[in-house]
Amino acid sequence: MASETVKKTIDDIENQIQNDSRYIELVTTVEYMVNMVADETKKETFKRALEDAENVEDVKKLLNVIKLQIGSQGAKKFLGI
Repeated sequence: MASETVKKTIDDIENQIQNDSRYIELVTTVEYMVNMVADETKKETFKRALEDAENVEDVKKLLNVIKLQIGSQGAKKFLGI
């Protein structure tokens, strides 16, 4: 039977892998959505922001802004603006 120290180490590693996996999924989602931005200048700005993101919270904030941008694009197209 594994000691408590070994169990804790294994749990810590598994938690870190799970967190890394979520971060990778989030970054992949943002990269996909950046490609949906029509304005090339804004697209490049979003790409730089993603590269500069320091943590999950930064990426989540960026995701929210990209969603707003894509929604704005759709509204402008729908309204003919």
